Amino acid sequence: MPLTMDELDGRYEIRTQSSEAGPHTLDSDGVTEIRDGLTWRKDKNGFIWESAFTITGDAVLMQSTLDPSHAPGGKFITDEKGNPTKSIMTYKTVMAVSRDNGRLTLAGEIRHGGTVTRVTMSKIG
Repeated sequence: MPLTMDELDGRYEIRTQSSEAGPHTLDSDGVTEIRDGLTWRKDKNGFIWESAFTITGDAVLMQSTLDPSHAPGGKFITDEKGNPTKSIMTYKTVMAVSRDNGRLTLAGEIRHGGTVTRVTMSKIG
């Protein structure tokens, strides 16, 4: 059964795992809500994430803008060269769609500054 925008809407648990550990590793586990293909949330680091989701056949394209500028002092992200920054960055990934025991799951990888971060979003409501 193909994914629809109505099915995509809902609350999701987000889990991240990066290929490298370090002070500027994306660590954005938490909860977000997709409504009409859009999300907004502030993660535990104080980073603001705005994401747009588009269904593309059997997958979902996620484009996220990450704004670390309001995070506390020592919190940075890495730019495309791996340097710490408080500048806004945009990330894109194509997320595979699966249904585990009826539970919708989206999974993809974000590549940034030589690091690969695996993002898994599991629908919880």
